[in-house]
Amino acid sequence: MKTHRKQDGVALFVTLLVVTIATLLATEIWFNNSLDLSRQMNNRSSYQAKHYAKGMFLWVRGILQEDFEQDPGFDNRNDVWNQPLTGIPLEDAMLSGKLTDLDSKFNLNNLVINGEINAHSYEYFKRVLINLELEQSLADKLVDWIDSDQIPMPQGAEDNSYLSKSPSYRTSGQSMFHISELTLIEGVDQYSYERLKAYVTVLPIIGKIPTKLNVNTASILLLKSINRQITTKDAINLYSNGFSSNKTLADFFRQPVINYYNLGDRQLDLQKHLSTQSNWFQALVNIQMQDSNFQKYALIYRRASQSVVKQWSDTAFE
Repeated sequence: MKTHRKQDGVALFVTLLVVTIATLLATEIWFNNSLDLSRQMNNRSSYQAKHYAKGMFLWVRGILQEDFEQDPGFDNRNDVWNQPLTGIPLEDAMLSGKLTDLDSKFNLNNLVINGEINAHSYEYFKRVLINLELEQSLADKLVDWIDSDQIPMPQGAEDNSYLSKSPSYRTSGQSMFHISELTLIEGVDQYSYERLKAYVTVLPIIGKIPTKLNVNTASILLLKSINRQITTKDAINLYSNGFSSNKTLADFFRQPVINYYNLGDRQLDLQKHLSTQSNWFQALVNIQMQDSNFQKYALIYRRASQSVVKQWSDTAFE
């Protein structure tokens, strides 16, 4: 009798064990199938978003072409490219886009051109650092990060400084690829990074010629940094509430502030680094699909009326 009850107990235990295992297997199969389905849907959405982003470039190219044909050689914040595009409905998505002028910022890659320090950009960047109340030594450290040698600047940092860190790494030895590289530079903490990235960007150097700062779209701080003599009040006047409209550099050099400090005497030198036109833009494309939101950034180079995408990124170039 006891043996019969023991056998019944073992049978019940085995039955419960089998049911439990079967339930776990069924749950795992269901979970894996749901996961696979979710992955497929995410991949499909991501694939569609990439195509929508590339399609939006047609809008960007048209806007930049229209702007150039309306007034070649001149860009300011009143231009058509500065008007965001919002709420374009598609069958399964909502698109929006925005163009940002990157020539309104200082290009960090201007510090080293063709393997040599660009003296004008180096001194200009040090003035930017002074006006930001950051250490001027960051200029030396950035030069060492970009140049290909291992000879440190007076306040710089070459491989030896970075190999002692944990984890260790080396200097880039080439032009910067993205603004986020700043976080790797010795002396750049979160505070200085946030301060800097509002005024600097990272753009390719084409033909060994530094990119130019657009005086119509540059910030007050960057206008002030053109020369040590320029005061904040002077820079505010040059800024013109964000809508400066110098048609040519000659117009800019006729500004009372420029004449007052006799900066026009340096016109030939400044012409190499200043402009009233923008050639580099960032396009932000936002794609809203059901419960998913995708953002893509394109680095765009405009030459005359033609524009090309130089780089795609999931993060901003500014």
